[in-house]
Amino acid sequence: MLKKIKTISNLVVLPHSVFALPFALASLLTATHGKPSLHVLFWVVVCMVLARTTAMAYNRLVDADVDAQNPRTKNRDIPAGRISSLQVKILTLVCGMAFIAACYFLNPLAFQLSPLALAIVCFYSHTKRFTWTSHLFLGLALGVAPVGAWVAATGQLAAAPFWLTGAVICFLAGFDILYATQDEAFDKKAGLHSWVVRWGISNSIQASRFFHVGMLGFLTVFGVQVGFSFSYFIGIGFIAAALIYQHLKAYTFETKGNKVKFILSPKMMGLNGWIAVIYFVVVGASLWL
Repeated sequence: MLKKIKTISNLVVLPHSVFALPFALASLLTATHGKPSLHVLFWVVVCMVLARTTAMAYNRLVDADVDAQNPRTKNRDIPAGRISSLQVKILTLVCGMAFIAACYFLNPLAFQLSPLALAIVCFYSHTKRFTWTSHLFLGLALGVAPVGAWVAATGQLAAAPFWLTGAVICFLAGFDILYATQDEAFDKKAGLHSWVVRWGISNSIQASRFFHVGMLGFLTVFGVQVGFSFSYFIGIGFIAAALIYQHLKAYTFETKGNKVKFILSPKMMGLNGWIAVIYFVVVGASLWL
């Protein structure tokens, strides 16, 4: 049983929940003026875990044939035979239904919007087959979390959390474009689409920087919209510094003869998680202090 739980955790890359959860919790804190009820906090976290597990399990199903051919991903759980496609289908269905049920315990609007949320988070898995903007759809899949948390807290839609959605889209797209550099050769061979395949590595790096600047802009507008104090914007400065550090250290170029090799640091993903956590701390400090 423990082995199976570990396999499922690896399948959905559970630690990567840190990319979206802090933004959802930041939205929840803002909507409740820093005082969410335990009931709402509990169900928001449950919904986040279930939605992400559904999306990642579905992604692994959709990409199983491609993963089996890619040297970087051929050891993932489905291609390696550690878990069957049927088991992953059951996991996807169960978690998806559980997500809808969990939304029922929040409020009517959250329940009504839950199928749409699932459709958005699962649609990303197909986008690499037909568009080089797939990174933006990944950002959207995680970017719906702040809006969902706001709806969970208030029972209604508002403009403010959509600025956070824009920030998450830019954040995810920015580092996923860099992440896609690892599969440039394979994606070209397999006929898959990405920003790197369409525009090349040099232009993709510039696009990544552009999106991360956009993230800072969206976070700034969100702070203005909800009336945060000056301390919030100081915190955004720290996030800007972290992003600059990332772009200085996340990748290097190695020259061998006439060939230039792009090398992506494996520590990049960990830094992205810390950036998300820092933002949650910034929002918490702005509300509580």
